Amino acid sequence: MRKLAAAALVVLAFMLVSCASSGGSEDQDNTTIQITLPENPSTGYSWIWGQMGAGHIEMIDETFTPGSGIGAPGEHTFTFAGTKPGHVTLTFSSRQPWEGGAIGDSEAYSVTVYDDMTISYL
Repeated sequence: MRKLAAAALVVLAFMLVSCASSGGSEDQDNTTIQITLPENPSTGYSWIWGQMGAGHIEMIDETFTPGSGIGAPGEHTFTFAGTKPGHVTLTFSSRQPWEGGAIGDSEAYSVTVYDDMTISYL
């Protein structure tokens, strides 16, 4: 009986730690999303984004964090907020504008903007 009680306490403690470390939805700001993509300006390619769908989002900030070392890739971070409820397909394509629009990598994300302007994405 003591082994069963001890096992139950271990499981309960594990569940409490898991909940505490993940944070509840009330602790998180779900009104913006950030997408971070690798980028190396020395190649001439930069990310261009677009959207389509019934909802709408707007970019409210973008930053580039350079990598360490000459020519090292860095990270381009885009921050978006919802402006109209609905589903949005957010697309990114890496392009080289002065080389005839050469296209490199591409990414797509499925974004949902809810009535209260909170956002989720996959």
